[in-house]
Amino acid sequence: MTIDLAIDRDCSLFFGTPVVTLRPEGTAAVNAELAQLILDRAAHEPGVARSNAGGWQSRPDLLNWGGPAVAAYRGWLEQAVRTVQRLPARRAGSEHFRLSFTAQAWANVSRAGHYNETHTHPGNHWAVVYYVTVPPADPARPMAGRLELRDPRPAAAFAAAPGFTFGAALSLPAEAGLMVLFPAWLEHAVHPFFAPGERISIACNVAITDFAVVPAAARSTP
Repeated sequence: MTIDLAIDRDCSLFFGTPVVTLRPEGTAAVNAELAQLILDRAAHEPGVARSNAGGWQSRPDLLNWGGPAVAAYRGWLEQAVRTVQRLPARRAGSEHFRLSFTAQAWANVSRAGHYNETHTHPGNHWAVVYYVTVPPADPARPMAGRLELRDPRPAAAFAAAPGFTFGAALSLPAEAGLMVLFPAWLEHAVHPFFAPGERISIACNVAITDFAVVPAAARSTP
């Protein structure tokens, strides 16, 4: 399936790359509990090194930590996955679909100077980032800590048309309580973070194990 969009009668947008941004309600109390859980783990468990340059990254077992805060995060994650998987259902003329997926999540704690190198998440369908705590931004460093999504079309920048941003990266600011979902094959990075305190986030890999659109006619059948 391609994500496409008719802009007007004579022009359509093809090769679209869906990016979901969610801001669930009631995140402040949950984030406070998540931050404490993550910092306690970081104080007692060695971190792993993957795309992170500096900072602490947990093992990908956060969804098994237990507790109400992790359960709340799991619910927000399911909401994000359902939001993006609703796109092919709507394209087929239905609001209903069958969905199952697996997920692995891990925590990240960054301090001044830490960043994430450009990478992808092979073997998965969706990548998800959720921000738990984000210190105030420094106006002198507008790109600090921003999530950068690279244009996936390798030749897009070779002859950018006037007025278009072909080849330009999409840069998203970090915000406590914000969840961002995008294709796992999309190259992305995090700019170096510069601020006092910790920038805490949760990253997640999602693999769809079952998906099918349920036609409206099938639902109305006795």
